[in-house]
Amino acid sequence: MQTPARVAALPAPATGATPGPQTPPPNRTRRFGIAVRITLGLSVMALLVVLIGGVSMSSFRLFRAEVTALSTNTLPEVITSAELHGSLQKLVAQLPQLAAANSTPQRRSIYDGLVTELDSMQLLVARMRGLMKDNHGDGKERDGNVRLLEQTRSTLLILAATVADLNAEVTRQIEYGDRQAEAARALSRLAAAIESMPDTGAWAARIGALMARAAGATQLDHLSRLKGEARSAERTLAELARLTGGAPDPTGQMMSTVQEELFSLLVAPGGLFESAIDRLQARNRAQALTGQAQVLVETVERSTRALYDSIRDQSAERTDALAELIAERTRTVMMLAGASILLAVGVYFIFRRFLSSRLVAMNRAVLARLSGGRQAGGGAAGTVPVPAPVPVDGDDEITDIGASIRYFIDEIDRRQQALADNERRFRDLVEGSIQGIIIHRDFHALYANDSFAAMLGLTVAEVMALPSLLSVVAVEARQSMIDNYDQLLEGGQSTPRRRIRACRPDGAELWVELTGRRVDWMDGPAIQAVVVDVTREVEADNALRQSRDAAERALGELKATQASLIQAEKMASLGQLVAGVAHEVNTPIGITITGASQLQALIGELSDRHTANALKKSDFQRFLSDGMEMANLILSNSTRAANLVQSFKLVAVDQSSDERRAFLLRDYIDELLRSLHPTYKARAALTIDIDCPADLELDGYPGALSQILTNLVMNALVHALDPEQPGRITIAARVMDGDMVELSIGDDGAGIAPEVLPKVFDPFFTTRRGSGGSGLGLHIVYNLVTGRLHGTIGVESRPGEGTRFTLRFPRVTAAA
Repeated sequence: MQTPARVAALPAPATGATPGPQTPPPNRTRRFGIAVRITLGLSVMALLVVLIGGVSMSSFRLFRAEVTALSTNTLPEVITSAELHGSLQKLVAQLPQLAAANSTPQRRSIYDGLVTELDSMQLLVARMRGLMKDNHGDGKERDGNVRLLEQTRSTLLILAATVADLNAEVTRQIEYGDRQAEAARALSRLAAAIESMPDTGAWAARIGALMARAAGATQLDHLSRLKGEARSAERTLAELARLTGGAPDPTGQMMSTVQEELFSLLVAPGGLFESAIDRLQARNRAQALTGQAQVLVETVERSTRALYDSIRDQSAERTDALAELIAERTRTVMMLAGASILLAVGVYFIFRRFLSSRLVAMNRAVLARLSGGRQAGGGAAGTVPVPAPVPVDGDDEITDIGASIRYFIDEIDRRQQALADNERRFRDLVEGSIQGIIIHRDFHALYANDSFAAMLGLTVAEVMALPSLLSVVAVEARQSMIDNYDQLLEGGQSTPRRRIRACRPDGAELWVELTGRRVDWMDGPAIQAVVVDVTREVEADNALRQSRDAAERALGELKATQASLIQAEKMASLGQLVAGVAHEVNTPIGITITGASQLQALIGELSDRHTANALKKSDFQRFLSDGMEMANLILSNSTRAANLVQSFKLVAVDQSSDERRAFLLRDYIDELLRSLHPTYKARAALTIDIDCPADLELDGYPGALSQILTNLVMNALVHALDPEQPGRITIAARVMDGDMVELSIGDDGAGIAPEVLPKVFDPFFTTRRGSGGSGLGLHIVYNLVTGRLHGTIGVESRPGEGTRFTLRFPRVTAAA
């Protein structure tokens, strides 16, 4: 898109008048044009592509068939044979553990594991048979694998039976071993019983020797020797029976009983020797079966190894055949691809010769036409532009395109000449305006007059070169400018006049007022803004605003200072209350400590007399009398201190906090006066009267009421009453109509002068400026009554007749 400046520089037609529209060239139809040539070349290329696709699809089907055969037959056979070999290794590890089992749970666990492994191997063999049945490979190799598999299956069946027999022998071995252990324990118990018998001489020695020999014989691993020891034990028992016959009763009877029990433990059926013989026989048979099972396992291991090697070799052969097939088909596809590349190169050169070279020549002619025309038009006025010829040779569609381009360029020249005339008229109208005018799209300047450029201290060319008009707008106003731009593009209506802050490139600031509207400019929507410099007007407004702001700040600072002083006065009042209560509490606490110390001494003295047994009735009676006196002293002074602290706590917490609660007015006034008592206790002639219903309950802010009463009482003590003269302060409260409360605080002191009375509630007004008065006490009272309690306060006074402050406020204070 050309700018208006470039449009003005385009060449004018040869004649002075604007040429009229020309007739476009006719559209002719040809039998053998560019479309037929392109279709023929693309058809040959498509034929080669289809041929490559067919070869590729055929290769893919063969490859998929081979991969399917490998994945469904060969690979599962390899995996199954490997699993079979792995299960066999587990079986080899568990067989010796079964033969060495020495308890029934251990034997059962190992045997279950062996049975599980054997069943798993049988399942693997069955799976392998199914895979070999589905395999259609070499018949000779398949028959060899089937024979190996059948040999493995039959050997596994024999191995399963052998493992079952081994389990039975191990079971018997454990059972006989348990019997042998039980007989050995009974033999030990019998030996302990024999030791408690009377001395029987040689019989006891032979019995002990027999039992020791029997215990040692059970550890023998030789079957014949063990049987010989059994026969020897039987003969020894027979000889002992003859010795027992000559022994007197009851010793002879005990010896016979021992011999019978020893006979049943050693040589009777199920005895020690028989159990040991049976256990040894079962162990020998188990060892023989273990050896047989190991031989069978080795047989299975050889057959499964041979089967695994055979299947692995077959898999390798099929994999090599598949690789060779892929290589062969890849070479075929590469040859076809090479032919396609050669054909594409040939088509490229043909198209370049008869199509693209002609289009390039036409493009160069068009550019030369435009460039030559601008150069010719850039000379003196009236110079005729030199036309650049557009080639129209040949008899095809390109010839028609050349004729159409030539017609299009001539039409562009005609329309640009008309556009240049319109632009000159627009410039004559706009350039003389005293208001700044800017036309932009996306804040990129499309047009600016001299007045707008002068506002920014730039030339028109410098304004047009700005990367974005937002760079001359203050940062805080840029987003509003973007929003206004989007609104104008969407709505199309003009916006009201707006004032924004702008920045010149040299850093100077200015204020402008602008109005924008949407316009169609250079074949697209744009925004036209009329800009007016209002810097002087804004500066005057700013000066006026700064003066007003300074006055408002001074007023705010004055109010803040007043609030700070009021808070300080409140804290000073609370501090005086703290000091007075602390001084008042000090006396009863001191007396309490003294009484407690004296009571402790009396108790110590009484304890010493009691320890020395010198305690007399008179001493005890004197202790009771003195102790009761000390206890009463401690109780009375502690109660006094507690009452003072409780009153101070209630009043001080209310003054320091601003919480709302319900409270009885009469009780609260009593607590407050008790807290203030230290400040006026030295005035013996002072009387404070309270006239308030005991059941009058308020719902509001006791802290505010405490501050009001404190300030009014202290004001009467300081300003109205003479410390040396009798005085009276009266506090009265009553409920009025409309649920209002009237509270009055009066005194019979000096009163207030008429000229001073209207100023008593003014801040910082005091008649004791040089004596420490701040002038904020009654001002605080006025603010609390009118603000916190939502009430009113009035004062009546005459010189020499006293002063009365009257407060009226709701019994239930509205929430703040």
